Order: sequence, then C-alpha cells, then structure tokens
Amino acid sequence: MQEGCGVCGLNGTCKIRKSNLLVYNKKRIDVREGEAVVIEVPGTEQAKSAFWVLGLPVVMLFVGYGFGALVFHAATEGPAVASAGVGFVASLLVGMLVQRRNRLESFPYILAKEGQGVF
Repeated sequence: MQEGCGVCGLNGTCKIRKSNLLVYNKKRIDVREGEAVVIEVPGTEQAKSAFWVLGLPVVMLFVGYGFGALVFHAATEGPAVASAGVGFVASLLVGMLVQRRNRLESFPYILAKEGQGVF
C-alpha cells in the first residue's frame, strides 16, 4: 500500500490492494491465499539494507579516491578517480552478496490476520 491509502476515498478498491507481495510468515500464522493480513517491514532491516546498498558504496567512493591519491602520486586525478570507481563497484558487489544472504530476513513479515489484532 502507498502512503496515502489510509485517507483515500476509494477505500481499498483500487488496483494497489490487488497486487501481490512476497512476505515472510515468521510466526507461522495459518493464512490462505487471498486473505487480508497485517504486515510489517522491520525498521532495522530497512536501515541495514540502506547501508549495504547506499551507504557503504558512497563511503568506499571517497576511501577509494583517497587511496588512489596516496598510492599513485600522479600529476592528474585519473588514478584516484579509477580507484574510487573500483572501491565503489567492489562495495556494491559486497553489499549485494550480503543482502542476498540475508534476503529472507529483509522481507516484510506477517504480524496477524486482518481483524484479529496484532500481538
């Protein structure tokens, strides 16, 4: 669901409510296809994903540039920029591998069936 769904006048009759979403049934709640459920994406998992996909590559961009400038002592910035690119790409690959390993934990998970309360 989107941010404005809670105040929308269509009351869930739009196509957004009909879309499929992969979720993790962490608590092993008995649900069947088509039943409405309450889901949550843990904030810590969102932060971890953002770090591995966005934060680390940006940090490594600057670290790679600094490394290239210190090691190559070139008259131009070419080697430093190339080192920055290598650091950026390498950290993207590392981030993707880490995210793939933790894929199930980063999925939204089912809290409860709709109407049964959240425990």
